[in-house]
Amino acid sequence: MEPESPIDNGRKAIRTETFPDGARIRVGRWRPSSETGQTAVLIHGRTEFLEKYAETIGELTARGFEVWSMDWRGQGLSARSLANRQKGHIDRFDTYLNDLAHFLTDIVPGTAPPVILAHSMGGHIVARAILENRITASRVVLTAPMFDLPMTGLGRVAAETIAKAAVTLGLGNLYAPGTGDYDPDRDRFDGNALTNDRTRFNALNAALRENPDLGLGGPTLGWVSAAFGSIKELRTVSSTPGVPTPVIVCTPLSDTVVSVTAQSDICQNAGWEQRRFENARHEILLETDSLRRDFWMAFEDFVA
Repeated sequence: MEPESPIDNGRKAIRTETFPDGARIRVGRWRPSSETGQTAVLIHGRTEFLEKYAETIGELTARGFEVWSMDWRGQGLSARSLANRQKGHIDRFDTYLNDLAHFLTDIVPGTAPPVILAHSMGGHIVARAILENRITASRVVLTAPMFDLPMTGLGRVAAETIAKAAVTLGLGNLYAPGTGDYDPDRDRFDGNALTNDRTRFNALNAALRENPDLGLGGPTLGWVSAAFGSIKELRTVSSTPGVPTPVIVCTPLSDTVVSVTAQSDICQNAGWEQRRFENARHEILLETDSLRRDFWMAFEDFVA
């Protein structure tokens, strides 16, 4: 894949930055029509990319925010570390944490701490970064954060054991069982776990069909092992929170992608506010108009 050409039309700028370890990371900036001095940083979940959040970015700029975001390494149009670029892989979540800290400290401009809006895996990483005092923010809004995977009992023990053993044996680059390359033909609205909104679901798939390089398949065993390790770290640090940054966790109660129970547990441990959304699936920001209205009302109340 050829590197993406930089874009800068005054209101929107997308370019590739070289991070400290040499990885090429795609970043974007969107300016509001009237400058207010407010900055929002939008942090994605696993498999996601800048184009997915066009509507959300429009909502934020309409509220006067200058918006910054990036494609995580290993997804979108950022550098991918494996020969099969479809594999969602990471060595350890501390790599994500280092990328987030560099992005906020050395790339996003401004002297005032930003508002951070983070989703799913991004919510997990931001939560750890805040609790471990790696980053600063004025407010943090987490949507369906991946505080844990929806696995319990023997199935969870088996998954964690297999993933850890695979990494030890040098097999961490293999796909997790039951996963593989992204196949757009498998995407069906009926029964999907992401959203109740057919139009937004179809728009997401259209973006992937238009640029297949944005697609990402399942996680590797290395990613799974790293995720389990980071989940344990999050539970530990949430019990002894550091600097009290205001955080709200927006929990979709019909979510089957990440654990709903873990969100309540972490909020209780860390003293964070939790807002629950009935009938919402994993992607609150891509949900029906009525659910999105509820979210943006909660966002405005909290950020104000």
